[in-house]
Amino acid sequence: MSVQRRAIAAARRGRERAKMLMIAECTIKRPTGNTYDPALGHEVATYGTIYTGKCGYEVDSTQPAEFVLAATEFTVTNALVKLPIGSGAMQGDLVEITSSQLDLPRPGTKAKLIELAEGTHRTAERWRAVSV
Repeated sequence: MSVQRRAIAAARRGRERAKMLMIAECTIKRPTGNTYDPALGHEVATYGTIYTGKCGYEVDSTQPAEFVLAATEFTVTNALVKLPIGSGAMQGDLVEITSSQLDLPRPGTKAKLIELAEGTHRTAERWRAVSV
């Protein structure tokens, strides 16, 4: 077996192992447009589901950033979201944790995908994300 074939086989095994370590379930949604909500009196975003399935979620070791915008206090936490290769996720998509085999991440945790770590030998899609 050639070196290239061994590398491809190793990457496939790594992807399966990475998927086994994804012990949370999540849904990824992408904005599709806006619709008027008469109860609120303004337009609200609409979303389409892109992916539902296994994922991993880790909060970055740094402290959350707190700031005030338009008299509202926000706390932003940096996170790493891991998805299987080929999930279809894109920058700007929203991730919501729907279940987890451990205590954390809690269902209902939401984040926005910011940047994908690229590479030829990736075993998972690793997205830098911020809490929403």
